[in-house]
Amino acid sequence: MIQKTRGKRQEARGKIFSYFLLLTSCFYIFSLPINLSSCKENKAQSDNPTFINSEYNNIISDRWMGIYFKGNKLGFTNSVVYEGKDGYKIISKAIIKMRALGEVQETSFSQECYLTKDLRTMGFESLNQIAGHRQKISGVVKGDKLHMEIASAGAVSKRTIDFDKDTHLSGALELVISKLGLKVGNKYNIKTFMEPIQAIVPLQIEIKKKEKIEIEGIEKEVFYLEEKFKELSAGIWVTEDGEVIKEVSLEGLESRKEDKDTALKFDREIIPVSSLITFSLIKPNKEIKEPHTVKRLRLKLKNISNPNIIIEDQRQKVLKKSEAGRNTYDVEMEVKSQKSEVRSQKLEEKNLQKYLEETPEIQSDNPEIKKKALEIVGGESDSLSKTLKINKWVYDYLDKKPVDTFSAVDALKSKEGECQSHSNLFAALSRASGIPTKIVAGIVYSEDYNGFLYHAWPEVYIGLTGSSGEWLTLDPTLGEDEVDATHIKLVEGGWEEQLKLLHYIGKVGIEIIEVN
Repeated sequence: MIQKTRGKRQEARGKIFSYFLLLTSCFYIFSLPINLSSCKENKAQSDNPTFINSEYNNIISDRWMGIYFKGNKLGFTNSVVYEGKDGYKIISKAIIKMRALGEVQETSFSQECYLTKDLRTMGFESLNQIAGHRQKISGVVKGDKLHMEIASAGAVSKRTIDFDKDTHLSGALELVISKLGLKVGNKYNIKTFMEPIQAIVPLQIEIKKKEKIEIEGIEKEVFYLEEKFKELSAGIWVTEDGEVIKEVSLEGLESRKEDKDTALKFDREIIPVSSLITFSLIKPNKEIKEPHTVKRLRLKLKNISNPNIIIEDQRQKVLKKSEAGRNTYDVEMEVKSQKSEVRSQKLEEKNLQKYLEETPEIQSDNPEIKKKALEIVGGESDSLSKTLKINKWVYDYLDKKPVDTFSAVDALKSKEGECQSHSNLFAALSRASGIPTKIVAGIVYSEDYNGFLYHAWPEVYIGLTGSSGEWLTLDPTLGEDEVDATHIKLVEGGWEEQLKLLHYIGKVGIEIIEVN
C-alpha cells in the first residue's frame, strides 16, 4: 500500500473531477468545433490533400454565439461556411474560459472540415487545447475509411476507422440539417464523428414544432428542434433559412446568437471550474467520513434509465433492480475494496492482447514511455510488484492540477494533470511493462464536496496460479493500491465508452444504505 499522509490524500480527492470529459460531453452536443490558422503549422502546401488547396471564396454564413452557464458567460463559438467549386469548407471555433487555482484557463476546440457538394466528408483538421496542452488531429476519407494522424506533445499516432458516406463531422451538422430540410415532424438519425475523441456516435434530431420568439427585438417564427445524443438532449431554435438562433442543453447551459463584439466579450469575473464540478456532483443522503478507509459500501443508484448497463465485476455486485417511475429504475449495489494480494504467474487468459496495444492516448510503444517504464520497474519480473511501483511513481510524479492532458506522453512531459492524465500515463507505463491494462470511469466520494464526483482510474490483469487471473483495481490519482469501496465503476474503455457516462451526469441520485 502506498503510504501517504491523510492531508495529501484529501488534497488529491479534491481534484478528481474529469474536466475534459465533461467539457467535451457538455459542449459537443452543440457541435462546437477554433480558428484553424495554427492547425497547418509545419506543413508544406504541397503535402496537403487537394481539397485543402482548392479555393472556397463564397461565404454563405458567418455565425457567432455566446455560451452561458446559469446566466454567466462561459465562452463563444464562431462558424463560417464557405462554398467553392469543389464543395464546402467550414471553419469553426469555440473558446471556453474558466477560473481554476486563481488563474484563468482557456479551453479551445478547433476545426476546419471539407465537404463535397452532396455533403460527403472529404477530410478535416482539428486543434484542441486545454491550458496550453495541445492535440492536433488530421483526417482524410478514402473510400469507406477515415485515416487519421493524431499529434500530442511531439508524439504522433495513426489510426484508421470505418467511415461510410452517411457519417458526418460534428462541425458540419448545421449545414447538413439545413440541406436535409426543415419540416415539422421530420426525424433524422445522423451518424456523427466527434473529432476530439475520434468516435462515431448516433445523433437523433426531430423537428418538433414552429413557434415565435424574439430575435434582436423582432418577433420571428422559427423551428424548434430536439437533438438527442446518448442520454443528453438539447433544444435548438432555427430560422426557416437554417440559421441557429439558440441552443439549450443540460441544466443552465445555453448558447445564443450574438454579434461578434458581444460574443467575444467576457464577464469581468470568469466563472470558476467549481461551477461545473457542482453541476456534476452527486449528493447522497448522508456523508461518508474518511472514504479512503471504506471497505464495503451498500448503496442505491436512483433514476437510472437503463438498469442493465450497470457493470458487475470482482468488486461490485447488483443486489436488486426496481422500477422507480416512468422509464426510471433504482439499482441497489454492494461495492467492496480490493486488496493487492494476488501473485502473478504466466498469463494464459485469452482476449488480453487489446489491453497491451498502443492507442493515441496510451502510447505504450513510445520510446520515452518505454525508457521510463524500464527505469521504474528495473529488473522486476513479478507483475504485481511492477504494478505497485508504477502506481507509486505516477502518484508522486504528477502534480494534481485541475486540467487534463491529451495523452500519456503529454502527461509525462508536462508533469501535471488530474484523473485522466494519471490513468493514461499509468496505462502506458504498465502496458509497456507487459501488463494488460484498461481504463475505467465512474464516481468516487470526495470529502471536499461531500458527494460523488466523476473520476477515472486503471485496472490491471494479474495472473493467478494455473490459467486464470484477476483484474486488480488501483488509483494513481489518489495513491491507492487498494481502492476504497467508494470507487463505483460505471464504464470501461476509451473516450468512446466513457461517453456512456452521459446516462448518469445530472440525472442519477445516490442513497447510502450501509458503510463499513
